[in-house]
Amino acid sequence: MEEALAATTRIVSDGGRATDIIDRLRSLYKKAPPNRGLVAVNEIICDMVMMLRDEANRYAVSIRTDLSADLPKITADRVQLQQVLMNLMLNSVEAMKETGGVLAVKSQLDRDGRVLISVSDTGVGLPTENADQIFNAFVTTKPQGSGMGLAISRSIVESHGGRLWATPNDGRGATFHFSLPTAAAEKLEAPATGT
Repeated sequence: MEEALAATTRIVSDGGRATDIIDRLRSLYKKAPPNRGLVAVNEIICDMVMMLRDEANRYAVSIRTDLSADLPKITADRVQLQQVLMNLMLNSVEAMKETGGVLAVKSQLDRDGRVLISVSDTGVGLPTENADQIFNAFVTTKPQGSGMGLAISRSIVESHGGRLWATPNDGRGATFHFSLPTAAAEKLEAPATGT
């Protein structure tokens, strides 16, 4: 009985998160202003890990996290960042669908004091030629792909003052990185207003 109650609670919670993401995606497509506030990146990562764990398990993909403690908050639209992470993580799972593997999500501060999130997999890797084109609209490496996920993700990250890019791993797979300014850095960069 307790397990059934816990499972039902998780389903309701996941349903609520999915509804929020869909609503924010509708806003994004309608060009509605983003709903920005202070966000803890590690909380978003943990939410996405919980939400996607069953999907990863279905394909024998284990999810590991390496989250830097005491990361500063960023000013962001929480659901848009969830969308970026969900897309990158699902792409990684898809890349390991046939073989299984490890999906690793890492958060840290980069050398410039920006929050850096990396999503790494041990899958098929990046295309050997013109790898950066995967971020263009309608370019896909998947048979069932629309070619929009990475383009939308890059657009979201750039609208937050960040950058999204991919690198091949030394062994198998690829790593997608995105960096975002911290809330404190945004305040320093904001132009002073006055009369």
